[in-house]
Amino acid sequence: MLPAFFIRSQALRKLYCALFTPLLEQCGMTQLEMDVLLFLANNPSYDTARDIVEKRHLAKSHVSVGVESLVDRGFLERQRRDGNRKIIHLRLTEAAAPVIRYGRAVQRRYGQLLLAEFTEEERRELFRLLEKLGKNVESALSAGAER
Repeated sequence: MLPAFFIRSQALRKLYCALFTPLLEQCGMTQLEMDVLLFLANNPSYDTARDIVEKRHLAKSHVSVGVESLVDRGFLERQRRDGNRKIIHLRLTEAAAPVIRYGRAVQRRYGQLLLAEFTEEERRELFRLLEKLGKNVESALSAGAER
């Protein structure tokens, strides 16, 4: 059962990336850059590179390179806030708005493809189970199970 789950999870990622390929080519962006933009747009309470690393489980070096590129392209701005000058917050710019709009459309299409044959009841149950699975993963990672 679990090997099939892992094979399917790779296929899920492959489909996600395939759906994004035309937009990425049009924008001249990498998948990581798009992921950073959409993470910040979809999770406004998480606005630091550290948040992206921790919540998305991405390499710090990759996120750093992606953020730098997005700042250089004018899609992100770095901000320091009063009270804690050490933490650098990331703010999406207006230039990022069209890319985010198209990126969210791709995400919606991905969701439609994945859930096409599900009833509303099945969707609710799936989301409940995935939430439970996610908590198990986070718990295992926090306990150091990956070592």
